[in-house]
Order: sequence, then structure tokens, then C-alpha cells
Amino acid sequence: MLVVSAAVVLTMLLHLALVSHFAHQQARKEAQVRLQQLSWQMRDSLNRAIGNAAANVKLLSELPQIRSPHDVDAARNALESLQRSVPEYAWIGVTDAEGRLMASTGRLLEGAKVDARPWFQAGRQGLHASDYHPAVMLGKLLPKTPDPWRFVDVSAPLKNGKGEFVGVVGVHMSWQWARNRARELLTPALREYGAEVLVVRDDGTVLLGPQELIETRIDTASLRLAAAGETGSMRETGPDGKTYLTGYSRTGAEGDPASLKWSVLVRHTEDAALAEARELEHRMIWLSILMAAVLAGCAALLARRLTRPMDALSNAIELAAQETDAGRPAPAIPVVAGFHEAQVLSQAMRDLVRSEETHRHALETMNLQLESTVALRTAELQALLLRDVLTGLPNRRALMETLPAAMERSARSGKPCALLFLDMDGFKAVNDTHGHEEGDELLRQFGSRIAEAVRRTDTVARLAGDEFVVILENLANVGDAADKAHSLLAALRRPYVLKSATVGVGASIGVALHLPHEAADLNAWLARADGAMYAAKRGGKNAVALANPAKEISAA
Repeated sequence: MLVVSAAVVLTMLLHLALVSHFAHQQARKEAQVRLQQLSWQMRDSLNRAIGNAAANVKLLSELPQIRSPHDVDAARNALESLQRSVPEYAWIGVTDAEGRLMASTGRLLEGAKVDARPWFQAGRQGLHASDYHPAVMLGKLLPKTPDPWRFVDVSAPLKNGKGEFVGVVGVHMSWQWARNRARELLTPALREYGAEVLVVRDDGTVLLGPQELIETRIDTASLRLAAAGETGSMRETGPDGKTYLTGYSRTGAEGDPASLKWSVLVRHTEDAALAEARELEHRMIWLSILMAAVLAGCAALLARRLTRPMDALSNAIELAAQETDAGRPAPAIPVVAGFHEAQVLSQAMRDLVRSEETHRHALETMNLQLESTVALRTAELQALLLRDVLTGLPNRRALMETLPAAMERSARSGKPCALLFLDMDGFKAVNDTHGHEEGDELLRQFGSRIAEAVRRTDTVARLAGDEFVVILENLANVGDAADKAHSLLAALRRPYVLKSATVGVGASIGVALHLPHEAADLNAWLARADGAMYAAKRGGKNAVALANPAKEISAA
């Protein structure tokens, strides 16, 4: 035991000499590697968030209800569906070609002109990400939060089927997602020792970091290296005069307007980074003194020394299991430095827990992507429910959703609107003579001819069979509706070329006006248009009949 005790004392003295020479340097190197890895993780998180937003905006720009939002409610529903699936999107909006907001989440700023905003100007040119900025127009409309509203914008142009520019779709991402990611990235131990994540713009403005540095400018060696596109870690003196170990990297991709270029710095004061090494040195000094004083009990001390690593590893494994069962991230398994077998085992357990955390995070990410895809497909199916299968026109359901909105717009604009109820004259004869297939083709051509004869802002819908409805909005005067009905009647009388024959049919058209000051009675408006159509049929068909004004019917 004397020999064993002497060997232990000599070993501890040797450790003391080595620690004074190598421990601090090694601890500094390990801290720099850890900070560099954290910088990469934060960089990848920022790139991934901006990339996902760009992908979502591109998908939105290709949706029919977004590219041509005749149905503002359907466009708004699509935007709000995406916002619910991605809570970081504080606001999503769609404009027309002049920069007027047609639809937005929560109806915020609808009707406002945003043509001077950077996200609109950038979105006109193509898919683009706009840098961090304060909330200018939305700051007073969005709910109050502890931190001020700051946004990162992603926008893209909208083009119709002819490739013509018709508007811009834009997403305002709340900067809170970056704050949350920085908090998640730093473990409690790192935060306790003062580790900090900084995201800095090219002009040196701090976008994310300690509260006293937010939106102020800094200039450090690590920032200049990151701005030049380099990545790594270093020891430097900060603006506050303290010595830091800093990991640095760069976000974004050169030449990609849909990415943002920020410098990501993860720093730690050198004193805090080396605290464990100094603490280890102090412990070894006291341990040497203690072992020299109690050589008589070295056997018991040796046994304890052998069992302590396994106890520490066992406790760490139990704690990791408890945290995992509770649904929280498992703490890292410490690398036990007792004897070789314990060190190998602890390292293996550490790698296993880290691998499990990585796989769990990947599964959570896949789940979020799946939820987003399901929401998108649901919105597409909802849009299909509003279309007539045969003609591709809006169906009865879509019409019943559009009519109230048309009456509301009439009341706001002060301009009358009209409802044209059309019934094809001669359809049954064509259907009986030439077959249902030719009858279906006639219905398709009939509906297409109606759609071509009216404005793009007007709505054409098929109710059922050979009955169609047209909504004319923003009429200059009440006579415009009758004029349009007669011109439409002339267009519908032209011959129709089918596969087996060329046929001619007509139409009976009932016209019912809705004036801005009239009450919004949907059923009464439909009934007047329907009655006028039947009056046209009774008058000999192939004619236009005007319904009595709503006030006369009410008086009667």
C-alpha cells in the first residue's frame, strides 16, 4: 500500500505540473471548437428558416386563388392557413400590380397602398428576402409583445397564365423566431457562464444579442472575418474590454436574393471558459494534500476512486432517462476520466444520447413539414370544391359565397351591380338529337363564351343543367347591365361547332339590379333575376328581361 500510495502522490504531482502548462490551453481550444459548432448550428437554423419561408412564398405565388384572387375570401383563407401552420409568420399579404393590398391575414391593411415598401419593390423583380427592419405600418396593428416587433420579409411576384405581372405576395417573419432559436441553442450551463449569440448585419448593426447591444454597431476581428465569408473561432478583445473566445460564421449564399447575409458570432468570456480548468487545478491541489495526509487510508480511497466514475456515469444515465421520459432534452453525458473502461463507456453513452437527440430533432422537423404539406393540400381541395367539374366555372357554392361580397363592395364603392340569370334555349333538343356527350360540349362552349364576353373582374358561375349566372360589378350606371345582357345575348346566338354538327341555340336572360343603398337580401336578389328570366321565356325566348327594382317589389 505504501508503494501504491507513493505512486498516487507522484501521479498527482505530475498532473499538477501538466495542468499548469496544458490545461488552460486545452480548455481554451475545446471551448473555441464548441463555440464554432454553435455558430454553425445557429447559421444553419437561420438559413433553414429563410429557405423554408422562400419555399412557402414560392408555393403561394403558384396557387390559382393567390395569382388571380377574384375571391378575396379564398385568397385570405389560403394565407391564414399557412400562418396557422407556421406561427413565426406574423403577417402575409397579397397585392395587385399597383401595390394595393387585396387580401391579408387578419384583414390587416387590406386596401392600403404598399407600393413604396421595400418588400413590394423587391418582390416585383423576383423571389427576394428583405433584411431585418422595424415594423412601420403593422407595429400599431399587431398585438403588443415584450420585445418590439421586428421583421424579415420574403416576397415574390405573381404572374397570370400569360406571364404578365399582376401583383406581389409577401411574408413578414417575426424576429422572435431568431430570439427563440438563440435561447434554445445555448444550454443552461452555457447561459449561466455568460455565453452569448450575436447576429450582426453587414454594417455592423447587432440584430440579436445582449439587450445593451441590440441595434447598435460593433466592430471586432471575428466580425470582419465572418463578413469576409470565413468561418472558425478565435480569441479577441470585445468592445467592453473583456477577452472573449468567439466562434464565427456567415449565413446566406452569394448571388441568391432569397437569402440573407449575416455574421453569426457565439462568444464566451475567456475567464468563464477556463473556469472549469482552474477549478480542476484547485481540486487536484487539495486532493494531493488530502492524499498525502491520509496515506493510511489509501486502500479505501483507491476503492472509492475506482467506483466514483461508474457512480457518476450511472447518475448521468439515470438523469438523462428521467429528462427524456419527461419530454425534455437529455443533458449531455459527461466523459468520465476515471479509468479507461469507464471513459470509453461514458464516451459511447455520450455519443448515443447525442445521436438520439439528433434523430428526434429530425423527426420533429419532418413532422412540421408534413403538417405544412397537409394544410396546403387541404387548401387545394377546398378550392376544387368551388369549381364546376364540367365547365371549370365557379359552381353554386362559390356563387353563394361571392354574392354577399359583391353586395358589400357595391355599398362601399357606391356603384350598382347586377345579376344576370341565363337559361339556354334549345339545349334539350340538341341533347336529345346529338347525345349527352355533344350536350356536355355545348355546355362547355356556352359557359366559355359567357366568360369571354364579360370583364375579368365579373363572375361567371354555372348553377345546374343549362342555367348560368353572371355578376356584373362597378357599373357606371343602371343601363350598363341591360347593354351588357344584349351584347351577351348576341354572342350566345352565334353557331356552336360540335363534333358531329354545328348547332344554334339562344338564351333567355333575366337582369336584376342591386343599388348601393338597398338592403343586402341575397335570396330576394336571386328571386328577382330568376323571375325576370322566366318572363323573358314567356315573352318568346331569346330575349332579355329586366326585373322590377327591389323597392317596388317591397312596396307591392
